[in-house]
Amino acid sequence: MSGRTKSPTRWRRRAALIAVAAVLLAGAVWRLKAIRDAMPQVTTGNARSSVLGTWKVEDPYGGQVELAANGRFSAVGLPLDTAPSARLTGAGKWSLDDRGTSVILTPDHAPSDMNPDTSMPVVRADGRVKLCVYSSSPGVLCDLLLGRTAAPQ
Repeated sequence: MSGRTKSPTRWRRRAALIAVAAVLLAGAVWRLKAIRDAMPQVTTGNARSSVLGTWKVEDPYGGQVELAANGRFSAVGLPLDTAPSARLTGAGKWSLDDRGTSVILTPDHAPSDMNPDTSMPVVRADGRVKLCVYSSSPGVLCDLLLGRTAAPQ
């Protein structure tokens, strides 16, 4: 008789443990997805219209770039590298690469220490499209992100 009364209790405990384990597993999966979504992921097939407007660095370093519909850009203190001196202030032409994954900036008067064609990947981070300043650190895509602050006028 005592074996029969313990059996339902044992099954209830097992069911409770399985339920707790399922909730913990679901929470862990949800957290990992949130972490992944927050990390910049390169997007493909972006249209020119998706990158038009004014983009500002989301960091105390500052800097911004405006991408116009006529294929011209203007930049003020735009960091193009993690070095504090590697900043672009000026104007030039911009385009998207063939796959729509990077904005290519070609300044009219490039600083001597700058690559004449600088690209910024178009990424998705925190559920929004952003521009990325490449990182020189292994395993890190972006050191800085630019968020759109104004749509094209």
